[in-house]
Formats: sequence, C-alpha cells, structure tokens
Amino acid sequence: MGTTYRHNSVSIILKNILIISTLILFIQCQFHGEKNRGKDFDLQGFINKEIAKGNKTITIPPGIYRITPQNQQHLYLKDLSDISIIADDVEMICTETTRAITFENCKNISLKGMTIDYDPLCFTQGVITKLAPDKSYIEFKLDDNYPDNLVERIEIFDAHTHNLKRETYYGWTPFEKIGDRTYRVSKGKNYKYNPNIDKEEIGDILVTNNDYTPNGNMPHAIYSDECTNLCLEDITLYSGNCFGFFETNGTKNNYIRCKIDRRPPETDLYKRPQRIRSNDADAFHSKFAYVGPQLTECFARYQGDDGINICGKYYMTAGGKNKTIRVIVPHSFDLEVGNELEIMTIDGNRLPNVKIVKIEDGGTISPKEIDGIKRLNQNEGNKKNLTQPNNKIINLTVDKDVNFPLGSIIGDRNRVGSGFSVKNCYFGYNRSRGILIKASDGEVSGNTLECNNMHAVLITPEAWWLESGCSDNVVVKDNTIIGNGHPEAICVTGFGFTGNTPPAGLHKNITIENNNISDCYIPCIYVGSTLGGTIKNNQITNPKKTGEKSSLIETKNCDMLETDL
Repeated sequence: MGTTYRHNSVSIILKNILIISTLILFIQCQFHGEKNRGKDFDLQGFINKEIAKGNKTITIPPGIYRITPQNQQHLYLKDLSDISIIADDVEMICTETTRAITFENCKNISLKGMTIDYDPLCFTQGVITKLAPDKSYIEFKLDDNYPDNLVERIEIFDAHTHNLKRETYYGWTPFEKIGDRTYRVSKGKNYKYNPNIDKEEIGDILVTNNDYTPNGNMPHAIYSDECTNLCLEDITLYSGNCFGFFETNGTKNNYIRCKIDRRPPETDLYKRPQRIRSNDADAFHSKFAYVGPQLTECFARYQGDDGINICGKYYMTAGGKNKTIRVIVPHSFDLEVGNELEIMTIDGNRLPNVKIVKIEDGGTISPKEIDGIKRLNQNEGNKKNLTQPNNKIINLTVDKDVNFPLGSIIGDRNRVGSGFSVKNCYFGYNRSRGILIKASDGEVSGNTLECNNMHAVLITPEAWWLESGCSDNVVVKDNTIIGNGHPEAICVTGFGFTGNTPPAGLHKNITIENNNISDCYIPCIYVGSTLGGTIKNNQITNPKKTGEKSSLIETKNCDMLETDL
C-alpha cells in the first residue's frame, strides 16, 4: 500500500513538473516573441493567382509571413496596371538580406498597409568593450540575438541617448574576430586622433551592416523602375540593405505615410536590446525621374544616410567645342537625340542648355584625356571608372556652339525628378542630410527636420558623385528645423571640380520663406550662386555660433534675390 502511494505521488509530482515546465516554456516562447516570427507563405504565388483571375483589388489575408526570395527578390511585380494590393495587418519577414519588393514597368499600381522586416537583420550591433589609447582601434561584442556576418558601414551611438556619438569615419580596416562574437576594427594607417570628432567611449554602441545572402544579393528594400503613378501607402520598413524606397526612371510616383524607423522592442521578433539603426542607407531615393516623387506625411529616422535624395546623372566630358561635345562613357549611355542638356563647367559655371541633334561614335579615350581626369578633384571610384583605357568616347552634335574644357559635365535636364513634392514629412536623427534636392519645379513644405547631422535641406548638384542637376523654381517654406548638426541648415549651393563658388545662375528662382529654425549653427540659411528668388519671414531662435561667423543668413554670388536682411 505504501509502495503504491509513493508511486502515485511520484507520478503526480512528475506530471506537475511536466505541466510547469511546459508552462514555463510557453511563457518563454511568448516572452521571446517566437510565436510572432511568422509562418512560411508563398506571397508571390498568392498574388500571381489573384492576378490570373483578373482581380483588380487583391487583399492579402492578415498575418505574419516568412518569405523566401526568388532570384534575390522576395516579391517581384512586373508589367502590371490598375491593380490595388491591400496588405493591412500584413507583415512580410524577408528571410535573406536581399531585396524585399521590385516593381518593374508598372502603371497605376498601389500597395497599402504592409510592414516589412528582415530575419536576419540587414545590420548588427554591439557594445564597445575596449579602445586604443588614441582610439585608433575599437573592440566590441555583439549584442545577444543580433546577427554575426559583419560588413563595414560603421556608425557609433551614445550608450545613454542612443543618438549618433561621432561623425562618419571612412578609413576603417576589415573586421578582425578576436573571440566569441567579439571583434576588433582599426581606423587604418592614415588615422589621426581628433578629440572634437573621436568621441566614442567604452559602453557606446557600434552598428554596422550584416549580410546573409546565400542565393545572391540585390540592393535596396523596395525598388521601382519605369513605373508611372505607383502609390505606396502606409508602408512601414524596419530594416533594409541599402536604400529603403528607391525609384529609377519614374513618373510621379506617390509615397503616402510611408515610414522607416527602429522597430520597438515590444514588437521585435526576438528578445534583444533596442535596435539602434533602421535602414542601412537613404530612406528615400529617386534617380532619373521624368516627373519627381510625391512624398506626403512620410517619416524616416535613424537610417544610415539621407532622408531623401532626388537627382539625375552627369556624364563626364573631355570638353566641348563648336557644336561637338566629347562624352566619356565607362558604362551605359542613355542620352538620346532631342534631349535637352544641362552643362556645368569644371569651375561650376552653368552654361545655356543645348539640345542633342546627332550621336556618333568617337573612338576611345586618349592618354592625354586620362591624365586630365586623374588630375580632377573627383571621388576615387568615379575616377577609376573614368580612366580605363578602353572607355568609349561618344560625340554629341548639339544645336548651339559650345566652348568648355575637359572636366565639364552634362546631364539630361528632363530626367532629374523635376515636379517633385515633399510635404508634411519628418526626417531626423541621421548622419547626413534630411532633404537633398537636385531637381526643379518642386516644393519642400510643412516638413519637420530634426537632428540631421549635416544640412537639413540642401539644394545642390553634386559633381563629386556625378549626380545632377541645378535647381530652378524651388520653394522651401513652412518647415520646422530643430537641432541641425551643421551650419547652413537650409543651404543652396554647388561647385564644379575646382572648389570655386560659381557666379549667379547656377540656380534660379529659389524661394525660402516662413521656416522656423531653432538650435542650429550659424549661418542658419546660406544661398549661393543663385539668380532670382526670395529669403523672407524665416524665424531663427537660439542660434549656435561656431567659428567667427555671426550672420544668421548669408548669401554669396547671388543676383536679383529679395531678402528681408
């Protein structure tokens, strides 16, 4: 009897232990977020079937879905028109750090409501555990449940505020693994300690890219090419391997309440420290648009580069004389007869536009031309591409006489994103610019720009990157700018390859009105090389002084500019 009682008691105890263990495991799974990591789902197949049925409104069932990429893309939509995809309460978990979605040659397509994240993430992070006495190297240990396949794109954040601690450094050497999830990285042989820049401390957080692409990689999270009136609405992106929303050759694509941000810990897929980065590079980027993007109430912060960049492409020339322009072509060439060309000389002077009337083969680049390109103050990547001895020369015949030297650049005036709109958006807490404009006939209004580490609003061509162009008829009004990390929170400027400030006419008719600027470095507004426009009714409070400059607003080489200075 006693033996039976003891046996039953042991059985009950073991059963209770099993119940308690199961309950603990269940609670742990819930606590670690394992139930929220999604289930496998053929999203591509589901949408394809709906399209095949002729459905013009496609509703994806709510849920968290793990998607396996095909051909380096988790979803690929091509040659579609007049279709609305509703993805409210749908979360797409990309299972490789390659592209999330591609839209190609689509017209009047909308995608609404989707949240996109990656597992593994497109970045990783860890805590700094040791610094060299001169901070020439850093040792750090990855945080728990962050991935471990590092690629260099380093940012360093303050341990307490989780905001950027230092400016970007560009001379890092490869990562050296020195222990379990522990690495050392050096600043290289050209590093010199600067206490005003090298502010990182033990305990701060190092963030860099992560790569998991066993089946190949395509950059950018959401990419569209040759699309017209694409509408992305209420899309949230928590991670991306390069640009978040990237369009090329677009025509008036719309982005409504699209968001890029750190994912909150309470909804993260794993229990781990707060994410420090959102997207790896620019939040929004538009290249070669026939009509520029339309951003309304979008939001982006903590991404690894600009909030938005709207631009075209410059071609390097070997000079222009009479009606012939010699164009150096290291890669593709897409100018056509009839294109209107913007010309910027090596000194940054903007010449009258010309039109292409004939395109002919011009042989290959000459040794003398190669030597001339090598002497330019141009970024090394472009310089390397431009100085290859087998580079083609294309001769353009244009409708007017020209006369400019090697190192002058040209671009298609009608494919820079003109007609853009950036309204009522928020861009903040990033290492670079908030809004970067290289287009015309557009408006930047009602936006909030907070703690952009460089300019909040920058209007400029960038010869350094061969990104066009000059801006005409742009309005910057009713924006709120807070805590900008660089003088010239609003800046209108531009240079060629000599560093000289060009004369008036690089930009034309720029309006800067009714902006509220606070806690920013002076000058808070700078306008250079501009012909026509206004600077009026801008409110500047608590300006910060750096160096000897004392003017809140500064202009240089401008003409016919109305101001209330």
